[in-house]
Amino acid sequence: MKTSSVPVSVIILTHRSDERFVRALASAQPAKEVLIVDFNSNNDWHQLQKQFHFKYTNQPTQIRNFSTERNRALQRAHHEWVFFLDSDEVIRGDSWGEIEHIIRSSEFDGVYVRRRDLFHGKMLRHGETGSTWVLRLMKKSASQFTRPVHEIAQVKGKTARSKIVLLHNAHLSLTEFLTDITQYAKLEAEYQTDAKLPLSLLGVKTVLYPKLKFLVNYFLKLGFLDGWRGVAYAVMMSLHSLFVRVFAYENRQ
Repeated sequence: MKTSSVPVSVIILTHRSDERFVRALASAQPAKEVLIVDFNSNNDWHQLQKQFHFKYTNQPTQIRNFSTERNRALQRAHHEWVFFLDSDEVIRGDSWGEIEHIIRSSEFDGVYVRRRDLFHGKMLRHGETGSTWVLRLMKKSASQFTRPVHEIAQVKGKTARSKIVLLHNAHLSLTEFLTDITQYAKLEAEYQTDAKLPLSLLGVKTVLYPKLKFLVNYFLKLGFLDGWRGVAYAVMMSLHSLFVRVFAYENRQ
């Protein structure tokens, strides 16, 4: 397969300027078009353009509504088929043949890809991230995103699962993990209705939901089989659930 031969627009929204973003950009090179929306990442774009092909636009703000930004980027794409790639993900090299086959067959309007999470150098096989399917390859004319955070792609038409694999390097450390879940919890608390609940009901959810989150991830979804990494993920996702309710309470003030 020749470089830049697949008729698809890969879109990357980024605030990163580390090696994860460079790997994401490198993995997108077989696409005919690579579009980057930069949210104050401090990347050296001049230097990167010597190594990779892409076009970028700068948004001098933080992302407050992920679906709005994705829908805006979707309209900038020149190809009918679009692949959304996060800045901490890599399209596995052997997936490009499958991507090209799906695009040229036009049998579907969108396809789900398998995302495999890596944490501290090891793939997580259990817990809520152990078997994740995300809708990332889609026709521009049939797609839109909803929800301000943890956004959901909606495709009008036929969808299916594919053999495409994403490798997700989300958190380099527990410190970064904690920072990320705090940021996402704040955004989620802004659009959820928990702040409008009776105080007693919000209190019940604050106590019960984090505990249930941990039990589901660690025991029901076998997170313990991933060793200490499984423990860390279960605890962090439980904290995320707690933070959403705590921030919802703060939003009542």
